[in-house]
Amino acid sequence: MIALLITFLAGFSVMLGAVIVRAMHDTERVEHFSMAMALGALASLLVFDIYADIQEEVIPTFGYWITLGFCLCGIVLLGVLDKISPEHAHHQDTPETHDHENAEHIGLIAAAAILIHNFVEGMSVYSIAMLNPRDGLLLAIGISLHNIPMGMLIFSALREGHKGRYEKLVVMGIVTISTLLGGLAMFAVSSYMTPQIVGFLLCIATGMIFYIIFEELLPHVKNTKDKVMNTAGIIIGIALVFLSSLIG
Repeated sequence: MIALLITFLAGFSVMLGAVIVRAMHDTERVEHFSMAMALGALASLLVFDIYADIQEEVIPTFGYWITLGFCLCGIVLLGVLDKISPEHAHHQDTPETHDHENAEHIGLIAAAAILIHNFVEGMSVYSIAMLNPRDGLLLAIGISLHNIPMGMLIFSALREGHKGRYEKLVVMGIVTISTLLGGLAMFAVSSYMTPQIVGFLLCIATGMIFYIIFEELLPHVKNTKDKVMNTAGIIIGIALVFLSSLIG
């Protein structure tokens, strides 16, 4: 149950992004800061925790090259999923640059793409949480920070497209629970899990984290002009992982 709660946390931030758009006028700084925090947290988690789990749990089972190949599969998987999402076109398109009908289309397409994207991430979060709840929670927090701008994008586009309150709520609700659904899928097959399957899933999750860091978060942070905010966000993200290691 703890692992399922952790996967729900990772997805809930999509709805939080919608709340931020409704409550604030200057959402750009919130987006940039959450990206910087996610970069610091996920990079630290990858280097200081998950890498150690890979060395101790996976490499002795599969060997170095097969382990590396499984990690590359995670990179490719998330890369393919990201190609269908307009959010990952380096922000060349925003809801403000389209008419209402096109904004609505972007919002719905982005919601569908992120639903699939987060379903797969939910499977990875659940897998890591089952192996190490603390690492799963940290991964969920990092993904949550990364998902806030996604929620902001979808809600802004749907609002620009003049979608009704009920329609926006349904779309945002489905995307919000998509991560939990991924966790539930893993829970349903948990009785069939072997150490080899868990190790394989850990590699897939590691590859996905690597992709998120270098293909999504790092380019975004590098292109943000407010270096002080970036630095503060990264430091807070790193500190989050460090403090959790003291508690754990």
